[in-house]
Amino acid sequence: MSEQVFNKTNIFIALQYLAARKKQSFLATIGVLLGVTTFIVMINFMTGVNDFLDDAVFNGSPDIIISATTKRNSKKKPGITTNYIENSDKVDEFLEKDQNVESFAHQIISPAILISDAKQFPGSINGIFPDQEDEMVDLERRLIEGEGFQSLSSENTILLGISLAKRLQVSAGDQIKMILPNGKNIVLKVSGIFSFGITTIDNVRTYVSAATLQNLLGQNSISNIHIKLRNRDNVRLKDYLIQNINDITTEDWKDSNKTIVIGNKVRDILTWSVSFALLLVAGFGIYNILNITVIQKRKDIAVLKTIGYSSKDIVFIFLVQSLIIGILGAFFGAFFGYIISYMISTTPLDTSDFIIVDTYPINFKISYYVLGLLFGILTTIIAGYFPSRKASKVDPVTIIRGI
Repeated sequence: MSEQVFNKTNIFIALQYLAARKKQSFLATIGVLLGVTTFIVMINFMTGVNDFLDDAVFNGSPDIIISATTKRNSKKKPGITTNYIENSDKVDEFLEKDQNVESFAHQIISPAILISDAKQFPGSINGIFPDQEDEMVDLERRLIEGEGFQSLSSENTILLGISLAKRLQVSAGDQIKMILPNGKNIVLKVSGIFSFGITTIDNVRTYVSAATLQNLLGQNSISNIHIKLRNRDNVRLKDYLIQNINDITTEDWKDSNKTIVIGNKVRDILTWSVSFALLLVAGFGIYNILNITVIQKRKDIAVLKTIGYSSKDIVFIFLVQSLIIGILGAFFGAFFGYIISYMISTTPLDTSDFIIVDTYPINFKISYYVLGLLFGILTTIIAGYFPSRKASKVDPVTIIRGI
């Protein structure tokens, strides 16, 4: 028998041992099922939330922001500040030479009051160069109505975030008045309405052409340079700019989104910790069941050894039991994980105070299901190995003498 460990007889004996303890085998399978199901549901949901926030915040925002250091302007009233980058040409030269810079865009940013026929609210006005901004932000897929950045090539037009547009009670084609801190005002046509999915962004962000805003401010300079990197994690450019160019400050995506970055890490740690703990509990359940089986089947094991079964045969018989429990639990866990994840993905979600999304964001990557299956099966194999080794060391002579 020892010449061929993998044979029908060994598998038959393993199945008989499982059948003899149906209730315990069922509970062990349920333990693995719950562990894998929880792992898949949690990782689908947590990575879905992370991906949604990454797309809404990081993909819709620059990786590095360059702005001017604040200076007092003695020619103006006390308290008035000017924040314009005076050496933007030098900055551009550095950016064009850097291999990690994918694109960059100039902006002039100013607070303003926006007034419609019904309401008035403060907003952050981003004066942009449409061609540059088009390379930075994919606004077309975020449009709710109207046109994108290229519509700003027309005079006196503005793009509004969806939350701000709702508060102002305006749609594409309507007109609003914009009043700047210097007292100048202009009537603008709403050429488009967009949504990044984050209320804090959609509530204040607007776009006008840089030329329009510069004319109103009486200033041809820019206040910010936004940079997109090929490798977002490599932000060494930020420190390099500070060291080589005067009167600028820099901020990278991690600095400006600390709460979201920390939230992503916490969700990842929580997902892996809970899933590992559940599968560990399931593993202990399998270990206990097989351990009890070894104790109860010592006589049977002794008989098997006396008729020619080797230690490898005994190990195989008990490992088959744990493997069957692991495979059944893992596959059914993956199935129920998908069903529950799908149900969550179709559940309406109303969180207009923070994000704008119709249903819960779920990530259905196949790699997570494969990982869940492997994780579940591997846990059961490890849990079954130690009782199997214990069974293989049973001394048939000692057992038979005690009969």
